[in-house]
Amino acid sequence: MKEVEFNLLDEPWVRVLCPDCTVREVSLTDALLHAHEYNGLAGELPTQDVAVLRLLLAVLHTVFSRVDAQGENAPISAGAEPDMALDRWESLWRLKHFPVQPITSYLEKWHERFWLFHPERPFWQVPQAKIGTAYSAAKLNGEISESGNKLRMFTAYSGTGKSELSYAQAARWLLYVNGFDDTSAKPKGKGLPSTGAGWLGKLGLILAQGNTLFETLMLNLVMLKDGEQPWQPPLPCWELPEARSAERTEIPQPDDLAALLTLQSRRLLLHREGEKVTGHTLLGGDFFERENAFCEQMTVWRAVPAPKNGPVTYLPKRHDPAKQFWREFPSVFLQESGGRRPGVVRWVEELTRSNDAILDRKTLIRFQITGVGYGDKDFFVTDTFSDSLTFHTALLDELGRRWRQKITDEIDRCGKLAQAVGKLA
Repeated sequence: MKEVEFNLLDEPWVRVLCPDCTVREVSLTDALLHAHEYNGLAGELPTQDVAVLRLLLAVLHTVFSRVDAQGENAPISAGAEPDMALDRWESLWRLKHFPVQPITSYLEKWHERFWLFHPERPFWQVPQAKIGTAYSAAKLNGEISESGNKLRMFTAYSGTGKSELSYAQAARWLLYVNGFDDTSAKPKGKGLPSTGAGWLGKLGLILAQGNTLFETLMLNLVMLKDGEQPWQPPLPCWELPEARSAERTEIPQPDDLAALLTLQSRRLLLHREGEKVTGHTLLGGDFFERENAFCEQMTVWRAVPAPKNGPVTYLPKRHDPAKQFWREFPSVFLQESGGRRPGVVRWVEELTRSNDAILDRKTLIRFQITGVGYGDKDFFVTDTFSDSLTFHTALLDELGRRWRQKITDEIDRCGKLAQAVGKLA
């Protein structure tokens, strides 16, 4: 068995939806360079698609924060004029596809860090995780998420399909588990803090979707933090001189988008037999305080009642699986007094109201929410869910403010009507 095997830049593993409604697996490089030819990601679960999308966004943000569409050195970092970031974004949007040279040059430089199996730097893993809690392939597979002491009934997999994964499957679920893992793993060290669920599992995830994978990536490529200021210089996890390996490490809130998008919530190590992944070991990884973590652009927020004369604190607000997305419209799209909208919503809004509006007001945009349901202190996964809303971008600009209020009023009436009908019944 080769020590170095399955490079994610060359091997097919990203599932995409083609215009003819077929699903195919492509390499990470192909997914970026041909994003305009695909309708979107088509992984096994919407939550898995979010994890893969964030990896693709980390590459794009790193590349185009350093160079322009022609590949010329032109870094955008904190302190730069916001218009510079908007111009960079617009040049890519008008191009209608990602330029080949800047992306291939960057990926060729870091090719060695994208091996799924490597003796020293396996992708998204650390060899030190071999001492962690051991799980089977059924736990790695998010469609099953089965531990040794909690068997799933009526799963979509059985036999070898349940006990082993292909390298391509394992690569996708590796990203998913890093973001959405539960809290069942026990620490190996003493006196270590609790990390909680994976970072993505703590969020009320929301993202913008376009008609193609290219448009979806672009709409979520937030070049300005909260639509206001450029980020600090990007440093994704594969560029670190040494991968972080310490168990349950509290870190400062990331101040660059690439670091956040490649946050290693778990220390993982895949185990394989023959050409199949049969299990993995896992430890707690990096975490940071959720309070006012405004570096995160893909979450809905909730305000925590402030003490007397104290500042308002915000926490990520998980979605209620039993509540349709349209019922969350006021907290997501309406600028309520003391409220805070998701960063990606503020970014799209910025693109529609800039001096020469980059996005046409007639453009249809779809916002999708997705998440994982947990049971008993996030100790195990119970369900996954997803929902979406589609409307014209004009609803987000200043002229759409009155309509947003009308929609909110109608939603409030629907709630009161439901209560009245329930009381009558």
